Amino acid sequence: MSYFFESRAAPVRVVCCAVAAAAAASSLHAQTIVPNAYLHTELAPWEAFVSAAPDPIGAGAPPFWQSPPDVDANPASGSAAIDLTPSAVHAASGIGQCVDFATPTSVEFLNYGTALWVPDAAMLDGGVRAVVEIRLYASAGCAGFLSGGSQGQALEAGSMSPATWYRLADNGFVPNDAPVMAASAQVRAYLQQNGAATTQANYRANFDHFVLVLNSTTPVELIRFQVD
Repeated sequence: MSYFFESRAAPVRVVCCAVAAAAAASSLHAQTIVPNAYLHTELAPWEAFVSAAPDPIGAGAPPFWQSPPDVDANPASGSAAIDLTPSAVHAASGIGQCVDFATPTSVEFLNYGTALWVPDAAMLDGGVRAVVEIRLYASAGCAGFLSGGSQGQALEAGSMSPATWYRLADNGFVPNDAPVMAASAQVRAYLQQNGAATTQANYRANFDHFVLVLNSTTPVELIRFQVD
């Protein structure tokens, strides 16, 4: 079940949804325009992202490429390892990059998301959430903000299991004032302190298989879903 919360007055639409447990399976690997979306051999061009004023300043160990884990359990591939040091509500730490489109594109809707993995049960105390975020811009280089959205999932033992891949995605995001003429997009994935009590000095998670498809709801990947 998914729950959607939207404020048309807000610059970024925040969507909160429960993720589904997923086991790795074969991928279609078609159409996603995110460079190094599958993190096969390195982290670049992904860069470190930490929250900054007016939000609380984020902190954590620098992100790095790690193998394993990989969403397809491929020993020749890996994922982005993220670390957050709790400091204040809404403080965040993760990765991001700016994606320039081949040509400016009229965007009516899009499909975005990522895969999420949490290493152990200690991380699932509910004090932190995982977020994937998309922001559209009028110019190349992520200049001229147009609209954006995000999806977040609290890391809670009641809704997640450790060392299991989950999907965090929106297959039908509609920008404010759609259609909008966009030339680039910023993609981020991060951990964020959410206001509940934290019990760990550091929180860790991995992200893999980033999706960004313009004007299509067609799934980029075929994932086998399992219910225990």
